[in-house]
Amino acid sequence: MFAFIEGKAQIISENLIAVLCGGVGYEINVSKKLKVENNKNIRLYTQLIHKEDSMTLYGFATREEKKLFSTLMATSGVGPKLAMEILSTYSINEIMHILFNKDISMLKKVSGMGLKKAEKLLFELRDKIEKIDINISSAKPYNDNESDVIKALISLGFSNSEAIKSLSIIENKENMNAEDLIREALRNLNSI
Repeated sequence: MFAFIEGKAQIISENLIAVLCGGVGYEINVSKKLKVENNKNIRLYTQLIHKEDSMTLYGFATREEKKLFSTLMATSGVGPKLAMEILSTYSINEIMHILFNKDISMLKKVSGMGLKKAEKLLFELRDKIEKIDINISSAKPYNDNESDVIKALISLGFSNSEAIKSLSIIENKENMNAEDLIREALRNLNSI
């Protein structure tokens, strides 16, 4: 219904803001990680969740966050609050890393996420992970080397998800330079 809302932000609480737009204040649930200043202009990509007894707006700094939110919500047992809690706990890159590596221990650190729910989420997303096309260039990379590797792989014709997956399965990457990471990522892509 609303693609985005742009206006002056009014902070209500840690994860709830009002955006004044055209004389109307839209109450929007946002990630706890979103940095907002009172009375500063902001644009949020929004998703309206309509339930029997309420209509709630969720806002995201990027289209990629909104896309990932929708993907997480497509999993049974994951509602908008839990999906937003995942986005509040981890960056997009970290979430993609968790999903590709099926890292239950990291997923369980999300408030409200138990073992069974984490297992179910990873099980249900196992076939969708490859199809998640997130443009990570707008997300904060782990570090400059990894960002360079992903850009290099994309320039070679690989998709974002292939690049992220090939990079995520490299061990001890913090000790490697960009050239070594590209070499290892290409090996991984040949075996995927």
